[in-house]
Amino acid sequence: MIGAAGVAAALLLAAAPAPPPGPSLAGSPACGASVAPATQPQGGRSQPPVAPRYLPADFPTFVDSGWGYPVGGIGGRAKGAALHHTPVIFVHGNQADAQNWLSVMQQFVNVGGHDLQELYAISYNGLGNFYGGAPVANAPTAADQAYFTAHSAGFANGGHGAANDDEVPDLCRFIEEVQWYTGSRQVNIVAHSLGVTITRKLMHDYPALAQDVVAFVGVAGANHGTSVCRGLETSYYGCDEIAPGSPWLAALNAGGETPGPTAWMTISNGSAGDPFFNPPADQGSPQLQGADNRTFTGAYHNDLRVGVAEVDTYLPFLLRHGQAGPGMSSTGVADAARIESTQPNGLNGPGLCVPGLTDGGSGCPVASASGGGSTPTTVGSGGIGAAPGRAGGGALPATGRSPLGALFGVAALVVGLVGRRGRRAVR
Repeated sequence: MIGAAGVAAALLLAAAPAPPPGPSLAGSPACGASVAPATQPQGGRSQPPVAPRYLPADFPTFVDSGWGYPVGGIGGRAKGAALHHTPVIFVHGNQADAQNWLSVMQQFVNVGGHDLQELYAISYNGLGNFYGGAPVANAPTAADQAYFTAHSAGFANGGHGAANDDEVPDLCRFIEEVQWYTGSRQVNIVAHSLGVTITRKLMHDYPALAQDVVAFVGVAGANHGTSVCRGLETSYYGCDEIAPGSPWLAALNAGGETPGPTAWMTISNGSAGDPFFNPPADQGSPQLQGADNRTFTGAYHNDLRVGVAEVDTYLPFLLRHGQAGPGMSSTGVADAARIESTQPNGLNGPGLCVPGLTDGGSGCPVASASGGGSTPTTVGSGGIGAAPGRAGGGALPATGRSPLGALFGVAALVVGLVGRRGRRAVR
């Protein structure tokens, strides 16, 4: 049953106006309002804390279309700063936030030679649940630990559910601001779990904006439904969209699963090991017809996002197929071949330097235009690159929090995730 708070939230979303226009490149489509129906189930939905903002002061601020507070994120250095790669936008999964991409950004810098001006992660739906987004086989990096320390409320956050249609307006705005900020209409998108279907719905609803997505990587997305939503279609927030066989997914997949000029790749387990896609019925759900579908047997849902083997698969894909526009790499094909042949471990290299988070006020180096291995130059208040002494990681701090607090309510109970480290939430 939907309580009074759930009804109020549904009515708020139903009446939410379109986001006010912000700076964008000429010809960009106007981002509309949420199209989520007022009848959408509200179980598991509540207002999360505000997410932090590790974006430059001159990066436009806009408010969450559902909650009305500023949308957070990580990335960028300075308006008009030089580009040497087509910008990449990272979209997290359910109950998480931009922190999920810190270790991936580190690998993009150390292995692909990227600069923070080329890397942007959105935090839609506020501050995430740290345990919900935690990998099993990949330890947090120093940048992750710095984020945990600065925003410890993420350990006491039992999870605040999100749904696709509600988040499309915020992702639309974020993409347009990245385009305006970098001067590149062309972008690449890497999305995980719920972020995959949010992005695909955005591209469905805004075909003109979809033309700007040069390459798309979908990691463990519920493209044909997630096992945890079976039986929860009318009770849990968002499950009416991504339960297997839902009308919402049927409409999204109709007319082709990989449309337009975009190059498509998916990363998934493809077998047992990812409890959100149980075999045999749902193990192939993340794959898209017409995409380059890669499988990593046995990898857990969140490890598929950050694992070295996985990143060293989708980073070369972006370098080879995702370079276009004013920031396109002149060495992308060669860098892709180098990464594929040597499988370098970018987590063993320098730590990630994020202004305001890991730079200690000393400024961050700027990566050079060439691939990995170059010597960066330090700048005063932004940039990304080698941060001496900041490599490494470790376990998530103990919090004394019940494992149930990290789970996605009844949906997590359905798939029996409590016994596996007590750190998993429906993504």
